[in-house]
Amino acid sequence: MLGAFFAAALITGCSHAALPGVPTSLQNSDRTTSHRRSDTVARFRLSAVPTVVAEFPLPTTHREPIGITAGPDGNLWFTESLTNKIGRITTRGSIMEFAIPTAGSQPNGITAGPDGDLWFTETGGNKIGRITTAGSIAEFPVPTSGSFPRGIAAGPDGNLWFTEFASSKIGKLVP
Repeated sequence: MLGAFFAAALITGCSHAALPGVPTSLQNSDRTTSHRRSDTVARFRLSAVPTVVAEFPLPTTHREPIGITAGPDGNLWFTESLTNKIGRITTRGSIMEFAIPTAGSQPNGITAGPDGDLWFTETGGNKIGRITTAGSIAEFPVPTSGSFPRGIAAGPDGNLWFTEFASSKIGKLVP
């Protein structure tokens, strides 16, 4: 919801002196988001008076980018649900894609892990995936069949935590 407020404020040229409910520390920093239906990744700077929203088209259409996160390598990593790929974009806009071994995996959430790799959910493949910054992918099955893992986060305990949408569970993976 807060992300939608940022995007709406920037696209409409919001000129508030401060963004209500947003910590001051977040108001003058870069943010990145993916546009699910337009096959683009966008970068915008949060400030009292937004000046630039930049979009970077993906190499082909119908990618359906969903999740995006900052990686330990200084790049941004995102999921491409319809093409079963993980994408990497530099802050200058150069994009590289990596194919996930499982067909129909539908990658969704992605996060940087405590081990220096990126971890992502495979909603259609019912797996948790790991990609190194060099592009090597490994997959780990979720124990509950048809659980549709979606969101994923690195926990303060050094483990990875994920949601299992269809089974109403929270899962934990020890890297």
